[in-house]
Amino acid sequence: MNQATDRHIFFPTKDRSYWHPDRDLGLPLSYLAWGRRDFSIEFLPDCMHEGWVCTVIEEGSPIMSIRGREVELGKRNLVFIGPDCPFGWPSIEGSTCRFVQWMWNDQGETSFSGLPRDEYRICDIPRGKFKPLRQNHDQCRSEVLNFDHLTERFLEAAREVFEILVERAMKNELGEDVTDVRIRQAQDWMSKNLDSKEPIARVCDYLDISQSTLHRLFKAKFGKSAAGYFQQIRMVEAKRLLTEERKFIKETAFSLGYHHLNDFSRAYKTFHGCPPSQHQREMKSNP
Repeated sequence: MNQATDRHIFFPTKDRSYWHPDRDLGLPLSYLAWGRRDFSIEFLPDCMHEGWVCTVIEEGSPIMSIRGREVELGKRNLVFIGPDCPFGWPSIEGSTCRFVQWMWNDQGETSFSGLPRDEYRICDIPRGKFKPLRQNHDQCRSEVLNFDHLTERFLEAAREVFEILVERAMKNELGEDVTDVRIRQAQDWMSKNLDSKEPIARVCDYLDISQSTLHRLFKAKFGKSAAGYFQQIRMVEAKRLLTEERKFIKETAFSLGYHHLNDFSRAYKTFHGCPPSQHQREMKSNP
């Protein structure tokens, strides 16, 4: 039989970092690999594999052969290959990399994460989706190296998480990098917590980032600090409450987290150029 149509696992040299069970344990996961490889020396011939293979490139620009075609990969590339799609690592000078790799058992699915059995996908992993995938690999590796009676259940759950992460990475549903996501989440939090007494500290706790990082993100995006942005949306809401909902000044101030009316009036005048009482008089004269 032609080698490219064989179904096989070619293992690296025994001193390389990989895991494969010594016998069939019925686990959802059949192979893990990680670390550095020089495929110009440790090349692997094209063949179909025993399961669904996913490789994430962390460093380097290795060459992979897929269906006999050489494909150059790069940092944060994800390659997902069905069990009926032959691939290998040809001996090409400079084909070195650092990577992580999973092989999930073929359970007879016609597709896995939306990938047909005889197809493959290559995509760039957005920054915000790289870390969860790496954590999934780390967790799987820790589990198989510390095998116990709960390992099978853990790997079944890890496979479901893996499938979700890969499908999201391939579809890139959000189209946002981690910076845009953090800013959007901060904006949502601020708009829902305009009465917060310590908004910057609280939103940083919510996002699990430092105040200096939040300041840098908002400065780059809006040209103002996170505190300045929060004050802006709070004062815009203050005017809306006074003019559209006809709230009392004291009621508006307290609803936006001010303990002292003078502090609210001073902040309002600084932002809008006139005290809230003036806007209130204007509303009364123009019912």
